[in-house]
Amino acid sequence: MWKLWIKTAVAFAGGALAMHMVRQAQENNVRFHTFSSAKIPTKADPIELLFISDIHRRRIADEILDMARERCDAVLIGGDLTERAAPKARTEENLQKLAELAPVFFVRGNNDEEVDQQWLAASLHKYGVSYLDNKQTTITIKETCVTIIGLSDRDYSEEELDKLFADKQDTYTIVLCHYPNVSHSLHGRDVDVMLCGHTHGGQIRVFGFGLEKKGGLVQEGGFLKLVSNGYGTTSVPLRLGAAPEVHAITIKPSTAKVEE
Repeated sequence: MWKLWIKTAVAFAGGALAMHMVRQAQENNVRFHTFSSAKIPTKADPIELLFISDIHRRRIADEILDMARERCDAVLIGGDLTERAAPKARTEENLQKLAELAPVFFVRGNNDEEVDQQWLAASLHKYGVSYLDNKQTTITIKETCVTIIGLSDRDYSEEELDKLFADKQDTYTIVLCHYPNVSHSLHGRDVDVMLCGHTHGGQIRVFGFGLEKKGGLVQEGGFLKLVSNGYGTTSVPLRLGAAPEVHAITIKPSTAKVEE
């Protein structure tokens, strides 16, 4: 009899854990960050950004969009907007919703490469999304010039980066890249913050351990590096110990200071 009780308890615990992992994968967590920089004019209003990565098959929830609607000057997508298994209609719906918030800037991830590239490029164009495929652009937000450099590849030579940074002005500079490890190639360059994803924070962590590091904000190589756990999931629609997240970023004028 006691063996039956043990089996029942194990089955119950396993089912409860699976339900928890499914629920956690569907959470809508917003991480708020405030950065300060002397490159932002003293009297300028703060810049408000929405950063989201690794959407995959997930539909962006209305509560995320409602949060961002009143505080968003630009949307940055850090790759894996979609994947082979993602319905095209859902990906386009997500793009449309993000484009209604503010100008959108996108850099591709490895799963974006699985889909029809002609369709992807056409969808980005349809919703006015700037595709920063190893390109840079400078925009003005509330009297502040901001340069966004999109890095699409996993590694770069010094010569390749020299070309990408050649025309960059003395502006607040954001590097948007799917792959966190590219940061090592940027050390010493004029970068203020790097935004990336890809790892999902390990997605499933057991007793604090996972196949990848948990996302977070660190100072590295003279700039800030924000690695997101991402919003969606890949392979299995489960999460444990690495909750999904999007990021509301405020950039204020002043000397170097970070709040999280």
